[in-house]
Amino acid sequence: MDSAQNKKSQKKTGRKKPKKITAQYLHNAGLYYLQRFAASRGQFRSVMLRKIKRSCMEHRDQDYEACARLVEETVEKFERAGLLNDELYTRGAVISLRRQGKSKNAIVSKLKTRGVAATLVTETLGAQDTEDSELRAALTVLRRKKAGPFGDRDTEKTLAALARAGFSYDTAGRAMKMDRVEAEEILES
Repeated sequence: MDSAQNKKSQKKTGRKKPKKITAQYLHNAGLYYLQRFAASRGQFRSVMLRKIKRSCMEHRDQDYEACARLVEETVEKFERAGLLNDELYTRGAVISLRRQGKSKNAIVSKLKTRGVAATLVTETLGAQDTEDSELRAALTVLRRKKAGPFGDRDTEKTLAALARAGFSYDTAGRAMKMDRVEAEEILES
């Protein structure tokens, strides 16, 4: 296919034709990805596997299994170099998600979908959480929704929102019963 036809097909699909997979290409693509996004080992692997799948569909002469082995080698090389570290990634993600007002259940679920072991997430939460972390997260949700101590007192509606966010009934009830001053004190501590 000449370059004019390639540009024409690129305009139709909106995507560039994927390159052939080599160890050097995966290394460079992996570095570029990690410069833009923090990733767990599992998440990085799945991104790279999608990349080789697209490439193998375009370049029929490539062996998917051989390319997948190259991905595993790249993952191991990046781990040895310290570019992929699930403990550091999990610690940072837990801090960020707690700041956003995510419950323990929501954090475990989100990080499991990103390829982090549930035991690692639970250990990290146990090490970083205090006794009122869950309550503080629930209050963050309530402040953002302007509900409970921060506004609307429709308890059924607010309790349902907190339940969908992964908070227990006890935590949601405690957060709802607080007055605004007490809630703001907890959030600022």
